[in-house]
Amino acid sequence: MIIRPSDEDMLTAACAVFADSGFHAATMEEIAARAGTTKPTLYAHFGSKEDLYRACGERAAATLGRRLFQAYAAAAELPLERQVRAGMLTLFGYAAGHSAAFRLLFGADPVGTVAAARERLMTAATTEIAERIRDFTERHGRGRWGVSAELCASLITGLTVEGARHALSAESLDTGSAAEFATLFTVAALRHIDPAIAEEIDGAGPPDLP
Repeated sequence: MIIRPSDEDMLTAACAVFADSGFHAATMEEIAARAGTTKPTLYAHFGSKEDLYRACGERAAATLGRRLFQAYAAAAELPLERQVRAGMLTLFGYAAGHSAAFRLLFGADPVGTVAAARERLMTAATTEIAERIRDFTERHGRGRWGVSAELCASLITGLTVEGARHALSAESLDTGSAAEFATLFTVAALRHIDPAIAEEIDGAGPPDLP
């Protein structure tokens, strides 16, 4: 009995090849061999190499995004540290369990459609985290932060991604321990930001035009 690879199997194989070799160096021959299929089958199911690359990036972004937003929603009413930990564990866990997809999405040099998928995911996550920060500052008598919350959220998303990338590349570093470290680092920062600095940022307004 011949077992033919499913579309998901072919996407998984393609994701690994693109993550290892990059878009330009990856070949359909290599992807077909990794998937246990043929080039004509790949073309029949996905069209061009560009279309296959886009499908890999969109699948990775959609899967991680779904997990992140489920974690954010489930932890929304929890204390700050548990909210932060939920997001960190989700992203670091995805990086550990789906390293090829994570490396494809957050590699040093994504191109075209994968870069766009990453940007959409990062923007959505940053927007959601900014709202969580505003809820936190409002509940703790610091006012509801404006653009300062967006800046803070952007720093957190960048820290999280870079931390997960480092955890994947450092063989001696456990991703679970790295997620906990990132959690405590982020919580400490959020709790000790001088509210006056946030007020200054929020009250600055747009820069004067020349």
